[in-house]
Amino acid sequence: MNTKELIFELCCAMGVSGREEPALSVAEKFLSDYTDDIKLSNGSLMAVCGNKNSDKTILLDAHIDRIGFMVTEINENGFVKASPCGGIDARTLADTLLCLQNNPDVTGVVCCMPPHLSDGKEDKAMPIDKIWVDFGLPYDEVSKLISFGDMLTFASKPANLLNGRIVSPCLDNRCSVASLVKCAELLKDNETDYKVTILLSSQEETFGTGAKTGAFTVEADESIVVDVSFASQPDVLGFYSSIELDKGPMICISSILNKEMSKLLESVAKNKNIPYQLEPIAGRTGTNADHITISGKGVKTAVVSIPQRYMHTQNEVISVADVDNTAKLIAEYIKCGGAFND
Repeated sequence: MNTKELIFELCCAMGVSGREEPALSVAEKFLSDYTDDIKLSNGSLMAVCGNKNSDKTILLDAHIDRIGFMVTEINENGFVKASPCGGIDARTLADTLLCLQNNPDVTGVVCCMPPHLSDGKEDKAMPIDKIWVDFGLPYDEVSKLISFGDMLTFASKPANLLNGRIVSPCLDNRCSVASLVKCAELLKDNETDYKVTILLSSQEETFGTGAKTGAFTVEADESIVVDVSFASQPDVLGFYSSIELDKGPMICISSILNKEMSKLLESVAKNKNIPYQLEPIAGRTGTNADHITISGKGVKTAVVSIPQRYMHTQNEVISVADVDNTAKLIAEYIKCGGAFND
């Protein structure tokens, strides 16, 4: 399976947080090549691979929802008020093209003030609660197409950059979903001692519902959460200035994560010549791991992240090679038996 084509198809799917169905359908199509045990539960997808009769389970989680907006008002002139669904970088919104999730051909542009009329404030970001969208229609017409509660999201499409990099909306976190599909592909013809449950979880960007309910349902012994994290770019200071694209996935070291699992992931990467980087975080990871570690009686959890630039914008950037190496790292970890200490 071509990794870039997989990522592009996943990123073209709608699926704003709480309305993930279009993306789940795309993911299910790809995962069905590697398992026939797939079900939807509470807005998330679960696919079971490996030794399905084992009494030990490794849970692999990647959230599948994307950031977007919910329609909350339509004024008398047909302008549509949109409230964020997930974290939105307000600095990048002015003049952005959005589309309606249930009808992507309906597109509108985020209103912005021309600098000529801004009283010298054109360098300030638009307040997130002041977002209006212009669909080019009067009230009577726009209200036939758009209703309160409808979801909007970025209308931009995936594209190639140079040097194996790609740009797209919702690479957070569709590139991680792609890595788990690739992991399932790598595990297909390999016997494993444990049950492997892939959870493509809902609503991470809003409330973490999919990970909370999914982890409770699976009752896994171990879990690896796959997400994106920050890569270096101009003017980034501190630790993340050292994280580079193409240098492999980031293995998180955190006080809330299982130290043995993190160390074993690092050991596997070294032994299998898989490039990797370390990401030390003193407390909460800001990922679904924060929910999964405390699910039920507690789950030993690790986090592996794909380096990304320009997070939570319509033009996020990653390296395809990092997605492939994330899949390889997790597959090799599972093949070696995880950290079960048999």
